[in-house]
Amino acid sequence: MSLSDPQIKAAQPGDTLKDDIVRGLQLRAFAQSKTFYLYYRTKSGVQRKPKLGEYGQLTLTQARAVARQMLMEVAAGGDPAGARIEARAEPTVTDLWDEYWKRHASKIKSGKNYQRAWRLHVQPKIGKLRVKEVTYSLIADLHDAMAETPTEANRVLAFVSAMFNFAMAPLGWTEKNPAEGVKRNKEKKRKRYMAGEEAARIAEILHKERDTNPQSVAFLYLLILTGARKGEIAKAKWSDLQGNRLVLGEHKTDQTGDDRHIYLPPAAMEVLDRLPKTSDTITGILTPQKIWERIRVEAGCPDLRMHDLRHSFASAAIAAGLTLAQIGELLGHKSTQTTHRYAHLVEEAATAAASATADLIVAKMKRPVAV
Repeated sequence: MSLSDPQIKAAQPGDTLKDDIVRGLQLRAFAQSKTFYLYYRTKSGVQRKPKLGEYGQLTLTQARAVARQMLMEVAAGGDPAGARIEARAEPTVTDLWDEYWKRHASKIKSGKNYQRAWRLHVQPKIGKLRVKEVTYSLIADLHDAMAETPTEANRVLAFVSAMFNFAMAPLGWTEKNPAEGVKRNKEKKRKRYMAGEEAARIAEILHKERDTNPQSVAFLYLLILTGARKGEIAKAKWSDLQGNRLVLGEHKTDQTGDDRHIYLPPAAMEVLDRLPKTSDTITGILTPQKIWERIRVEAGCPDLRMHDLRHSFASAAIAAGLTLAQIGELLGHKSTQTTHRYAHLVEEAATAAASATADLIVAKMKRPVAV
């Protein structure tokens, strides 16, 4: 019989109505719905019965139109239902993140930053999409949506690019990286150093806090006096102390397998001498962030970050006449490009030295010559 709206409305749960206008089109009645299906066989003999939609959401006329279009594809050798099945099996961006985290991101130091970027920015935008559905425009929109935090936007873009590179190889899930070509925001390198008067005020406060917060004060002094990274001081153990050096096997640039040597000047050794050995790690804490927040406000430099103490050490090293190569060695840089960020300070120091020398020469030349 030909399907009709009255017959469909009268159908009871368990009834199956077949249409004789579009061959293979059927309607099945269930307790909660009445649904259109299309039964067909591919040219290779595979039987399919894809669901077209529920009656009410799809009219009979629309169901016939959809069925006819699919049967045209079958007649041309296609398999529209099979294509749907394959599409549903295609991995999503969430699948890609799970694999990327398991195989790579969980094993690197920036993994936690990747987790945050995924949770806050990437998953809500493209997490449900198939990997092959993600386009350049989608990634560009994701990046543009973070215009108020341009530096963070660049970090998220770098993460997405790395994840899709992983999808290309070794996974082989796609042949393109949709993040390629997305223009990164211009970033202004932060050049914040601890000025002389700020250093004096911070030293005064640290001295007052020495007895009540010995571990935090020691932690901050080691950052100031060695130029070490916060994570290096946090992980440093008493067993790493060899003479006037801390020798770290695990550190940020340990990909080469070389130990990181942190040289301890006499002032830093005095800090260690005052510390009780109550834990395996030298300071016994992961970060002095809470006390640092208070100290920098009290010292009148609320914008001075803890990492800026490392920059301040480099600045002082340049003032002391050290070369970029020597400073890179002290800071544990593996790339000369990383140390090159301090090149402008070397130029400034050289300019100041040249000016002072020229002034001295001019002053001598103006003196009367004895006869």
